[in-house]
Amino acid sequence: MKADAVIVGSGIVGMSLAISLSRQNKKVIIIEKNFSKNLNNNRFYALSEKTRTFFENINIWNNIKNVNSLREMHLYYRNFENRNMINFRRDDIQKKNIGYIAQSKEIMKALINEIEKDNNINLYDNCLIEKIDNHDMEIELSTDDKKNIISRYLFSCEGSKSNIKKIFGIKNIIDDYASKAMVFNIEHEKSNRNSAIQIFLETGPVAFLPISAYRSSMVISIKNRFGDREMFNNNNICSYLEKITNNNFGVIKADSKIITFNLVGFDSETYKHENIIFVGDSAHSVHPLAGMGLNLGISDVSAIDNTFANKKQIFEDKSFFSDYARNQKIINKQARQQLKLIEKAYSIENDIANKVINITMKSIEKSDFLKDGIIKYANNNISFF
Repeated sequence: MKADAVIVGSGIVGMSLAISLSRQNKKVIIIEKNFSKNLNNNRFYALSEKTRTFFENINIWNNIKNVNSLREMHLYYRNFENRNMINFRRDDIQKKNIGYIAQSKEIMKALINEIEKDNNINLYDNCLIEKIDNHDMEIELSTDDKKNIISRYLFSCEGSKSNIKKIFGIKNIIDDYASKAMVFNIEHEKSNRNSAIQIFLETGPVAFLPISAYRSSMVISIKNRFGDREMFNNNNICSYLEKITNNNFGVIKADSKIITFNLVGFDSETYKHENIIFVGDSAHSVHPLAGMGLNLGISDVSAIDNTFANKKQIFEDKSFFSDYARNQKIINKQARQQLKLIEKAYSIENDIANKVINITMKSIEKSDFLKDGIIKYANNNISFF
């Protein structure tokens, strides 16, 4: 069995990459150990304008159901008061969209519908790679169900626990945030007015992403030194949210399982190992405070797609994806460092820092020019390019 590219991992990034490569007339095989898990993921994601544009280019955007276009976004510092906030409103930024909220499984449905129509793509589910032989001009793979595949390239889209990295001894450069995250969905008595909210507290940032008028997706970051406080246990967390929002949402109830995990950022020591390319969460991870994780993964796929516009190299050239590996590593590292710097700055607890942050936020709030620039930067996935 032969292919131009084998993609390991059928998440949003892996499926998007498959469609992108197919549009370059490449034969693609996707290998996945549990496709049902990816297809039924209930998590919600913030999507940028750059991600929307890419999804339009691969013909899935209009097929993603129940996408919520944000009307407003509000940033609060320390408490839920108007004097400590920055407002981003669509009308203030020439009616450009601030961003979008979409559910993972709805994005996946749109992707699989496109892939099922594509004769260049084959998806093999319940399949694991047992052996990889990396030759000079091709990669030979053996799977647990006795498939033998020969491919020009192997793309790792497996996520942060990449088995391919383990096989080849490729390490991650770890950045431990000394924090944990709680991710879950809530119902609330009062409308969110289709506004995203981020509250920067001493304990860590708290994000409300509007799913609908009376439902939001929560991402709560908690520094480890505060993690044992009673307000952060599953039974008390909704009461805590009511308190920090001054009951502006009324009664809050969790309507999904609360998932808790340690927050760790990383950069892969390399994005390319001979004929193996690392993409998305296989290559990098950032702090969730700006909802940039998936968007940065889609930026990786977009950069791979743009590689084909370079007529100086051919697909069979060993260095074809070298520019991708070099440039995206720099871009994603800078994004991770910028997000970490923002999170650290807002976590400092002393009078001087508080005054500087308050003055800065008030200056930004008064300037439509600055707010427009911030939204453009975020919508380009924290990149000037």
